[in-house]
Amino acid sequence: KDNHSGKKTVAQTAPSENEPVLLLADELTYDEELGIITARGNVEISQGDNVVHADTVSYNQRANKVTATGNVSLTGPEGDTIFADYVELTSDLKAATVEAIRMLLSDRSRMAAASGTRSDDGKKTTLNRAVYSPCELCKDDPMRAPLWQIKAVRVVHNTETKRIEYKDAWLEMFGVPVLYTPYFSHPDPSVKRDSGYLAPSFQYSDKLGAAIRLPYFWVLDDDKDLTLTPIFSTGEYPVLLTEYRQRVYD
Repeated sequence: KDNHSGKKTVAQTAPSENEPVLLLADELTYDEELGIITARGNVEISQGDNVVHADTVSYNQRANKVTATGNVSLTGPEGDTIFADYVELTSDLKAATVEAIRMLLSDRSRMAAASGTRSDDGKKTTLNRAVYSPCELCKDDPMRAPLWQIKAVRVVHNTETKRIEYKDAWLEMFGVPVLYTPYFSHPDPSVKRDSGYLAPSFQYSDKLGAAIRLPYFWVLDDDKDLTLTPIFSTGEYPVLLTEYRQRVYD
């Protein structure tokens, strides 16, 4: 066995791809008999745009697997970051199996799940028993349910099609389920403009009673769009609001 220790260690290898892997850690050990490289302390391992931070990272040369434990964060090419206590990856840092996953998307929205996997090409992340919300958590009580969130049996984030899909999903308002759908999808944060439903809004007044607005955003062209907003209330007939926008030359 070889044992190398120091304040900071840097190693480069190319286990399965032409692009090298950069490993940065406080301590690096190599078990020649088992073919296992173990890095400990402020570990950073990267290949291309895929970066892993953890307390401990082990690379099994024979199994071609990377295991990260303790304060793990996994950042992909799109800028989304996965947080977990335990992650198994392939040597190119693309495919992964994650337990107790927490995910921060590039627009600061959040996802959490009991478990998850990332495909071999790194383009699809599948979450089991997941929850998504773009709302900031309450600073005084972070455990309080956000304004709205979506809970689903399975959530798939595809960075190639740039969509987030939900299967068997519930929309919750202040932690109370209000709407069920067997399937739902929306663009991921990297998409700037795309047709689809916008976040619903709720209100209450003496004249209208309880009311809900369900805006639909329709991209007509690069310089044109239309927003259709039906309003349903308990005290009046439905109302439709329309807004057309167009950027002109001047």
